[in-house]
Amino acid sequence: MSAIPEHTDPLFEPSAAGRVLITGGAGFVGSALCARMASQGAEIHVLDDLSSGRAERLEGLGVNLHSLDVSCEDAVAEVLLREGPFDVMFHLAARVGVRTVLADPEGARRVNEDVATGLLKALRVLPSAERPRLFAASSSEVYGDSSAALEECSPLRSVNGSGRWAYAASKVRAERALDAARELWPRGAGPVHLRFFNVVGPGQDSAAGFVLPRFVEAALKGAPLNVHGDGSAVRTFAHVDEVAKTLSLMATHPAVPEGPINVGGVARASVLELADTVSEISPQTLRVNLVDPRDELGELFEEVSVRVPSLERLAALGCGVPTMGLREIVADTFARHAGFMSSAVGRESCESRVS
Repeated sequence: MSAIPEHTDPLFEPSAAGRVLITGGAGFVGSALCARMASQGAEIHVLDDLSSGRAERLEGLGVNLHSLDVSCEDAVAEVLLREGPFDVMFHLAARVGVRTVLADPEGARRVNEDVATGLLKALRVLPSAERPRLFAASSSEVYGDSSAALEECSPLRSVNGSGRWAYAASKVRAERALDAARELWPRGAGPVHLRFFNVVGPGQDSAAGFVLPRFVEAALKGAPLNVHGDGSAVRTFAHVDEVAKTLSLMATHPAVPEGPINVGGVARASVLELADTVSEISPQTLRVNLVDPRDELGELFEEVSVRVPSLERLAALGCGVPTMGLREIVADTFARHAGFMSSAVGRESCESRVS
């Protein structure tokens, strides 16, 4: 792994945003990043097949949307050659969400590996001087079980994982495929693997299995909050808008090292504590139920007891570690999520979304 750079200002002054290409840019994290970078004057092109991403997320942002399958290298290469060169590429297209993965583990594996392979093949078409710096979404799922804070050098899961772990395996394989292609970029400026930890906020899909929107949508209906297991599983949450700010700073940072970097926040809580917080903020009295997750998600479900990131590497860059607390995150999701729900009526697909 590359050493942490010496640049450790609390928050550096970013340069101009430039020209940016975002795969999966109509998704949850991607659209928040588009909004952030568009506000900074970036010229943004989005590649998204709209299987779960929504074009309306990008309305009014001045974003150039190209509706295509990112795993099709010819289609991606055509955009790169016709619209480029780009300064930065964020690769956020993937199939994610525990419910989505468990419904078709091998399909999720295939999609995630295919989009990484297709992207690399397309990038090889470009002259070396025109290849953008690549920031690719990975996931905290790649890490093995640990009760300690997970560092970028912590052990990873097997590339042969199946069932619940097919998604993690696909992300480990994608990281390795990108690392094997480091020669496409100048020395030390190869792909950056963004290992996201529980990015949440208004507009996230509950249908894919994400816990906070599932709780908030139930609360808005006055329905019980169903907590899987005993609710003791610990997660660390980051608000999507703060994550978008961090990513936008990375895009213009002078010294982001290649390789993995944890991206997450500081709002650490058990799932039961999250449910209690939602219940406290809700104007309605809610019941919290403990349920067997296998009744909802099937026999392939397996729980991770603790997932907490070490954010030292991110903090050292000066790109801003998300700082919103749990109550603030939940309150903002309550305030704005219903608007996203109403715009998503009738959409049932849960594909092409980052973790």
